[in-house]
Amino acid sequence: MEYTGSSYVGEYKNGRMEGHGKYTLPTDTIYEGGMKDGLFHGQGTLYFPNGSKYEAFWKNGVKLSGKYIFADGLKYSDEDWNYCDAYDRRFYTEICNGLKPAGTLFSNLK
Repeated sequence: MEYTGSSYVGEYKNGRMEGHGKYTLPTDTIYEGGMKDGLFHGQGTLYFPNGSKYEAFWKNGVKLSGKYIFADGLKYSDEDWNYCDAYDRRFYTEICNGLKPAGTLFSNLK
C-alpha cells in the first residue's frame, strides 16, 4: 500500500497499519517495527540513507525512549552524553569554552 509517496509492507487490522511492518518514506528513510492504528508503536527502528539509525520505543507515534546510532557506530542516547548537547547541538568543547553556535540562532525556547 502507498501513502503520499511512502510505502508499507506489513500487517493490517481493520484497514489500518497494525502489527509488525516496514514503512518506507519518500526520502528512503525506513521504519521497521511495531504499528498501531497507523502510527509507530512499540519497539521500532528508523534507518536513514546515510547509514545511521534510531532505535526507539514508541507509543501512539510518540517516541518514549531511544538511541541514535551514527553510521560509524557511535551511539547517542539522551542520558550520559557529553559529546553533543541535545539542547542546541553544540559539541562538548564548544560548551566548555563558552562558544556560541555559529550564525543566527532560531529557537522556540523561551
